[in-house]
Amino acid sequence: MGIKKRAGLAMGTMALAAALVGGGTYALFSDTVTNAGNTFTAGTVEITDMTGGKVFASSLLVGNLAPGDTETKTVTVKNDGNLEIWVAIDNTASDATKLGDLFGGGTPLSVTYDTAVKKLAPGASTTFNVTYNLPLAADNSYQGDTGKFDVVVKAVQVRNNDNGTGPNAWN
Repeated sequence: MGIKKRAGLAMGTMALAAALVGGGTYALFSDTVTNAGNTFTAGTVEITDMTGGKVFASSLLVGNLAPGDTETKTVTVKNDGNLEIWVAIDNTASDATKLGDLFGGGTPLSVTYDTAVKKLAPGASTTFNVTYNLPLAADNSYQGDTGKFDVVVKAVQVRNNDNGTGPNAWN
């Protein structure tokens, strides 16, 4: 082995020894901690009809209507979820449920709904007015006819969906 090779081998050995000694002098204390068990649960939007049956079940007229009859009753809903909600009667969905001959013809039975949008805290209840009217102009063609409909109430969360007077969106 030549002098150049020996010198190169000696320098390589010294560099390796220096690296080992240098690496050993930089031992550090260290530790880790885990913040465990982070669980997320989504809130709930749930409403219940507290009316106690059909809105016009206690009506004296609804089973024996005559032209000119009109009456207003209330539907009561309760927020059974754990988020604050906006509630309102869905006029379009409610109107879509109207069935029967009383809702047809030239002077049909009309049903109108409270148009208010209300904010409900969890556990709170509110009422909405529902009014029917068989016009005084309804003629003999309506005798014995029937009609049926549902009152559809919609709800949506308030948080991140509040324009100050109602929801930004209902979906």
